[in-house]
Amino acid sequence: MDVALRGPALSLETCARRLAPLGARASGELQADRDGSSELVLDWDAGAPDGGSALEVDLSWYGPARMGGRPGSEAVIQAMSGLMLVHGRDSGGPRRIGLEVASVVAGVLAAHCALAAMVGRARGVPVRRVESSVLQAGLLLASHRVAAATAGSEWVPVAPGPAPGPPFRSADGQWFEIETLDPSAWRAFWERLGAGDVDLAWAWGLFRPRYFRGTCTLPAGLHEATAAHSLSHIAAAAEATATSLSRVRSYGEVLKQPGFSEGHPRARPLSVEPGAWDRRGAATPAAGDLPLTGLRVIEATSRLQGPLAGLLLQALGAHVVRVEPPGGDLSRVIPPLAGDTGTFFLSFNRGKEQMELDLARPQGRAELADMIAGADVFLQNWRPDKAAEWGLEADDLAGANPGLVFAHGSGWGGLDGVSHLVGTDYLVQAYAGIGAGINPEGRSPFPSRALLTDYMGALVTCEAVLRGLYLRERSGCGQRVDASLFAGAMALQAHVLGPLAAGREDGRRGGRPLWGLLDHPLEAADGALVLSAGGEEGLDRLCRACGVDRARQDPQGTEALLAERIAGAPRADWEERLTAAGIPCAGVCTDLSALPHDPRLAALLEPLPGGAWAPRAPWRLTS
Repeated sequence: MDVALRGPALSLETCARRLAPLGARASGELQADRDGSSELVLDWDAGAPDGGSALEVDLSWYGPARMGGRPGSEAVIQAMSGLMLVHGRDSGGPRRIGLEVASVVAGVLAAHCALAAMVGRARGVPVRRVESSVLQAGLLLASHRVAAATAGSEWVPVAPGPAPGPPFRSADGQWFEIETLDPSAWRAFWERLGAGDVDLAWAWGLFRPRYFRGTCTLPAGLHEATAAHSLSHIAAAAEATATSLSRVRSYGEVLKQPGFSEGHPRARPLSVEPGAWDRRGAATPAAGDLPLTGLRVIEATSRLQGPLAGLLLQALGAHVVRVEPPGGDLSRVIPPLAGDTGTFFLSFNRGKEQMELDLARPQGRAELADMIAGADVFLQNWRPDKAAEWGLEADDLAGANPGLVFAHGSGWGGLDGVSHLVGTDYLVQAYAGIGAGINPEGRSPFPSRALLTDYMGALVTCEAVLRGLYLRERSGCGQRVDASLFAGAMALQAHVLGPLAAGREDGRRGGRPLWGLLDHPLEAADGALVLSAGGEEGLDRLCRACGVDRARQDPQGTEALLAERIAGAPRADWEERLTAAGIPCAGVCTDLSALPHDPRLAALLEPLPGGAWAPRAPWRLTS
């Protein structure tokens, strides 16, 4: 069967990379078009029962947004979607993310749809075409921040500290991140480092909600405390207080790690006899249904990784039942609130059937096992030994449900040397070297507050479930699948780490982006503007559009003249003029609450209960 891909080159390459372990192979070279799109055809022996008719995957820059045929680029998408604003919040202004995050995510979403289409075809849903866009991917990455900004209720923060948040620096010049979910461990760690005179309760109130707020400041005394000790001393204090610590690693260190490129979820059959699952008793979808319609997912997860994976499965048609502890998930009450529910919770759990079970009690676990016996998927992100402790591991459940897809989302995926650490976004970013990829030369290689590995961890967890369902259809066996934030981090950087390891970098040095003045947000007369001039021909067009004589012997001087010229007129004028010249450009979003009121984006956002807004499902599947 052919999978015909069209869209931005990196998105297509990412989609192909995600499907390659399942047998999809490019049947020719990537073909570039004049309009900035590319085409790639994959030959995939996917076992389609409908004669193997082709699947069309159309990825555009803007999707259903009303952009009037404008050219697009990664930088423009980051500007429009609010990603630059989220990433730069702790830096005093919008900042571009050095990794091509939206383009990569668009490719992963396309792989999701291709897998779902194959599952749907096996179930009688004839999916023929998939549509998505890089802008929809960018908005997805900003989901919880958009919901928070549009809630209409203010977060009541602790008074901010005068110093930056993490990472911290040791006396021997090592940058590192720490993580703990326990306030007593937090206090004990800092007291061991001599920060007992700092108001540690105030500091905890600043540190703990940084995931939800997207920003963090701290008392200066904490940075002073780490600066007084070597990293080995600090690491010993962390170990003694059960506080997790990771250095901010370089790409050189990441490449030395065996299996550094592992960015795919793992799948294996459950311990049941082949053919034990009989899909003849499974629900049959009707014409016009989504590919997962009739499939039942039991989700027992928390935070972002598992809930977003479940939300995406729901957007593909699955019925998702979310299991929460007595009293409900904690994020239901974490502000800002939309109505009486936290926007973080609504961003990733809206539309799911929800029930409460006390899994600390045998009766609650028995009820959950009964639910799983009638499900297609069980998705959990408990700590690695919890499922076995509770008698709810894959093999425990296979006897009652031999067709189950058992999915575990974790932080580290059992990675040697770090799997004992708390598997949360900032630690994984630090260990995976993401700070190098997202920051150009000359800037500190710090992780981003944009929760990049949480989102990518959710995406590869969703992919793991879809792989399990696909393999179940082909083999007749239930599947155990595993994914992690670390796998998500590696998937996000595959297009950087591969060329770096092979010595074939283009536009980067040591994995870090090589940017000039024009690669950053530029100040127009009424706000920041982003443009993508491209190569030599693009720079010539930009100079002509701006009325600037290009000094080929002084490229930095030319860039400075262009920036000066752009500062003299409003953004709208430049958008019109540069778009006409075929140069991708856009004003930088500086207010997430304004996104739902932008008529260009009306088709990409939907209202949540309580008045907040969030991105719609990032794809459209048609027969």
